[in-house]
Amino acid sequence: MRKAWEIFKRDVLRLLHNPVAMVITIGVCIIPSLYAWYNIEANWDPYGSTEGVKIAVANEDAGVETELTGKLNAGEQTIDKLKENHDLGWVFTDAKKAEEGVRRGDYYAAIVIPHDFSEKLTSMLTGDFEQPELTYYVNEKKNAIAPKVTDTGAETIETQLNETFVGTVTSTLVTEAKKLGVDIDAAGESAHVGVMADVAHSVDALDRVRSGLSDMNATIDAAKKAAADAKSALAGMDEEAPSLVEALQRGDALLGTTRSAARDFHTALSSALSNGAMHLGTAASDANSAVGAIAGAASSAKTKIDISLIDFQSVIDSNTRAIEALRKINGQLGNSGDIEIAIRELERQNQGLQQVKDGLQGQSDALGNDAAAFDKASGAMNDAIQGSVEGLGKTQKRINEEVMPRLSDGLDAFSSVSGDLVGVVRSLTPTIGQSISMLDQLDAMLDQTRQALASSDKTLADLQTTLGSVATDLSALRSSEATADLATILDMDPEDMSDFMSAPVTLRTEPVYPVANYGSGVTPFYTNLALWVGGFVLIAIFKLEVDDEGLGRFTANQGYFGRWMLMVLLGFVQSIIVCAGDLVLGIQCEHPALFMLAGVFTSFVYVNIIYALAISFKHIGKAIGVILVIVQIPGSSGMYPIEMMPGFFQALHPLLPFTYGINAMRETIGGMYGMDYLMNLVALGVFLLIALFVGVWLRPKLLNLNLLFDRELTGTGVMICEHDDMAREHFSLRSTVRALLDTEAYRRDVVERAARFERRYPTLIKTGFCLVFGLPILLFILTATLDLDIDGKLVMLLLWIVAVIGADAYMIFVEYLRRSLRDQVHMSGLPADEMRRELGRTMPCVHEEGGEE
Repeated sequence: MRKAWEIFKRDVLRLLHNPVAMVITIGVCIIPSLYAWYNIEANWDPYGSTEGVKIAVANEDAGVETELTGKLNAGEQTIDKLKENHDLGWVFTDAKKAEEGVRRGDYYAAIVIPHDFSEKLTSMLTGDFEQPELTYYVNEKKNAIAPKVTDTGAETIETQLNETFVGTVTSTLVTEAKKLGVDIDAAGESAHVGVMADVAHSVDALDRVRSGLSDMNATIDAAKKAAADAKSALAGMDEEAPSLVEALQRGDALLGTTRSAARDFHTALSSALSNGAMHLGTAASDANSAVGAIAGAASSAKTKIDISLIDFQSVIDSNTRAIEALRKINGQLGNSGDIEIAIRELERQNQGLQQVKDGLQGQSDALGNDAAAFDKASGAMNDAIQGSVEGLGKTQKRINEEVMPRLSDGLDAFSSVSGDLVGVVRSLTPTIGQSISMLDQLDAMLDQTRQALASSDKTLADLQTTLGSVATDLSALRSSEATADLATILDMDPEDMSDFMSAPVTLRTEPVYPVANYGSGVTPFYTNLALWVGGFVLIAIFKLEVDDEGLGRFTANQGYFGRWMLMVLLGFVQSIIVCAGDLVLGIQCEHPALFMLAGVFTSFVYVNIIYALAISFKHIGKAIGVILVIVQIPGSSGMYPIEMMPGFFQALHPLLPFTYGINAMRETIGGMYGMDYLMNLVALGVFLLIALFVGVWLRPKLLNLNLLFDRELTGTGVMICEHDDMAREHFSLRSTVRALLDTEAYRRDVVERAARFERRYPTLIKTGFCLVFGLPILLFILTATLDLDIDGKLVMLLLWIVAVIGADAYMIFVEYLRRSLRDQVHMSGLPADEMRRELGRTMPCVHEEGGEE
């Protein structure tokens, strides 16, 4: 580092001993500061000077008059309010001049209130709503920021009109409510009394309905009991049928001993058979109707049960006459025990039938229109009884025609009739079963009816409870403070209510890290930009390569750090001047010392980046520095939030040094948060390490390439280039040794390779020019033809820059290969002694420079 320090001291002394150089150096240190100061001062408080932004306002509103609002001219009221508003340069004119002024550039914007604005504004009060509209003209060509300011003016007018309308309507409604407030209490009392009376009447009606439902439940219980009794009687009848059949069979067995008595009984028996056939047919018909399906309606059930009652009575009467006939026969036969038992069984069954009839009669009376009835009897029972009737008719005919002549045949006929009676009795069993089934269905239907009545009773009970709650709430409401509160509201001042409803919410702003003015807010951005520009001015004014006057030999890194110290020193001076000047301007700064430290360290990093790029890659490095500052202006979030930028810049944001330099200064201006200040300086340190890597490690490997680059530019006579490149023409040790050992073979090989390259050289150069010009044109065409968004276009622009740099690097490499081959051809043609002298001159340089070729 001693050699580097010697270079630095020599450069400083050169500047101090040259007044002109000192003046230029001072200018280099101050001029970048002017960039920051002028921009900060120009942007000190731009939004506090908007009264110069002229906005024309034309009011053509004719106003409106309604019963609710009275006379209302929202446009005129808005104009009066705007005359008190000095935030913008309001100019009041007519619609034609306003529009023409915007087109001519006299006004940045114009707002026209149409003639029917108030009419449409109040249309909602009449139910025929029509949205009112303002006409807003804005000249977006005149300035990029002005439309944003004029938009605020338009929103101000819109807000003022809304407040005017809301205030007017609120004032009118409160006034009308106060007029009606006198009658509110009396009307409320009357309504309360009426509603309470209606509620009480409804509760009484529900009580009566529920009482009726309870009576219906009792009726259903009685009907179920009668049905159960009928079912029990039918079951007993079904159990006694076999005994009756057995008795008839025993009676038939006694016919042999009663033939003579039967002859005397012929007349009575014939009459009894005729009557029995007639009543049996009637009973069959009625029973056939009774055993049908039970209908759902209560009235149908009652009607059919009544019919069954008539049928039961007929059967009872028929059985009674049959019993009387059997008693006569038994008397004639000498009171046979078996016949007497049968007669007693018939009498007992007749009594059971009478009890069934009485039960059904009670059921019919209880159910009324709700009782169920029997359907038609089954076809099988009808056929059986009909066959029995026909058998009785035939029997009677034979008795009349043949019994008298032949008593034995008559007794046989009676025996046949007895057999038919057995069949009739047996056929009653299925009929009784069907009747029992119908009674079961009737019982189930009554259970469903009871459930429906219970559900209805519960619903009515809930309704009754609700009505009771309503009555309680009405009484509580009447006795509460609601009426007094309403009276208090109606006693409010209409103007106070209007003001409140026009702006019911007030926004209270609590600044976090408050910044006094806009200039202080943009200071970090313009200061960082000035420091970068300052670093760029240094590499533009001062030479990058170090000459060896008064120094002797030195390595590439020694030369790098020797000139580096001068650049860094001047960068420090630039940063101190610009940051101190910012403070003198009066910017807000919570931590001035840390602000100065951030400026000095940021300048140190920027100078290292720019210096490393420029000295390592020459003009290409300078171009990269320009590209970096172009990208960092929108990508560092210096003026606008990075979230407002396209996605391309959002992706680059954390990769740019401006991001961390600006954030560090913001911490010192607005206030610190945690370790953010230190973390931003650490992030800048990462960029410093990258710059040192490029300048210290990569640059020595590019010395000969840079030498070729500067020589080629020198040949143009019009471009600035370095003349003191560290590298010197020297030969590769490997190539030199090979040439010494095998001079002729080495020379032939080198000459052949050089000749082949020279033949391809024109093609390679043409290819390079095609890449330099063709790739940008191709990317331009793709960008214009493809449907790309802004991020896609930015990516294509980046590809364009990379393509140009790549094509330039390609051409430089081709030139470097050409120069290298020419040097090898020259070396191979030297005599051995001259080649040894070249080798001796090259090896010390190789040793000192760390092995560069």
